[in-house]
Amino acid sequence: MNMISSKKWRLFFIWMVVTVFVFPLSSAIAKRGGNHKTQVKVMTRNLYLGADIFRVVEAAQTDPKSIPLVVADVFETVQATNFYDRAEAIADEVLKTKPDVVGIQEASTYYIQTPGDFLEGNPVQAGTVFIDFYSVLDDALKARGLYYDAYIVTNADIELPMVDPGSPTTFSDVRLVDHDMILVKKPLKSWEVAAGNYMNQLAMDIAGTPVTFSRGYLAVDVKIKREEYRFVNTHLEVSSSPDSVFRLVQSAQMQELLTIVGELSVDGPPQVIMVGDFNSSPDDVPGTVIHPVYGPLPYVPPYLLATGAGYFDSWLLQKRYDEGYTSGFDEYVSDPNAELTTRIDHIFLGPNGYKIEKVKSVVVGDDVKDMTPNGLWPSDHAGVVAKIKFSQKNYPCPAKGKKAG
Repeated sequence: MNMISSKKWRLFFIWMVVTVFVFPLSSAIAKRGGNHKTQVKVMTRNLYLGADIFRVVEAAQTDPKSIPLVVADVFETVQATNFYDRAEAIADEVLKTKPDVVGIQEASTYYIQTPGDFLEGNPVQAGTVFIDFYSVLDDALKARGLYYDAYIVTNADIELPMVDPGSPTTFSDVRLVDHDMILVKKPLKSWEVAAGNYMNQLAMDIAGTPVTFSRGYLAVDVKIKREEYRFVNTHLEVSSSPDSVFRLVQSAQMQELLTIVGELSVDGPPQVIMVGDFNSSPDDVPGTVIHPVYGPLPYVPPYLLATGAGYFDSWLLQKRYDEGYTSGFDEYVSDPNAELTTRIDHIFLGPNGYKIEKVKSVVVGDDVKDMTPNGLWPSDHAGVVAKIKFSQKNYPCPAKGKKAG
């Protein structure tokens, strides 16, 4: 009797141990399985330099002596497209959509030096800050109670002389430093993985001065709840006409980026989210450029390179979607009747990542109601915000949605 009772107690004790230690473990495993979902909100936003700087390139090719006049006109346009005003509108977009991560392009800093010494042949770089776009935007965000950690890559650094207003014989030097950034909402944990400039860059001679329009990329890992994601931001070279050398450069940059991200992904988080101004539309097709030295050179547009490498265009993963145009308002961003005509700002989801349960995307800054009180569009681009729900399992992507209408 006593022996039987003793055995029963031992069995009861073992059952209790199994209940206390095994059952919670099974529950935790189930929780991190297919039922464990994470929602990520990401935005891509081109801030716009404030003017069309390629007007200076055109002047260099047609009338080099006019460059200081053209630079002065471009700089005047930068002031007229008032980033202080536009930053308030962009901060409102962030307040409304509350993205976890924001990919920023054209976070420009303008420096000025008066009198200038560029034309003297041995210039000292202009160092007086005229406006720093990021600082202005960050102040606007903080005024709304929005706090983000910032990661940055420096791209083009270009300085040229300009005629001072009202004095055709007095010159100042104006310097543009271009940056791309990734902003991560606090208190999310994040850390930089990589930042750099592409090997393939557009280089030109402007009035005897070699100028390189450097472009770059930035990769940051972010922990959202219990999962890590790798966010990549870039701004590729402009496309120009289908037979221009610009197409070769942007295609080469995209190939570089895919290679870099692929190599980084060997030991990184399984899910890559790649955003940016890719200057490439789903409507772009492969082409050929006749190079003066190397002859016919074929290229594949960046959008097709991304999708060909297995990346998913998040815009097309919605149940229903429209054209989603993001570009481009005119240089002065002040025409209320202007319409966007192409989709070149993308949020790509990398292959071999988590199961994509649902995607909801929206274009911001494309409605006349989004214009500032002073009548300016927030940028010459619209922005894109995507809310993506993942399951933490390596599943293929769901089927594409269908176009609305």
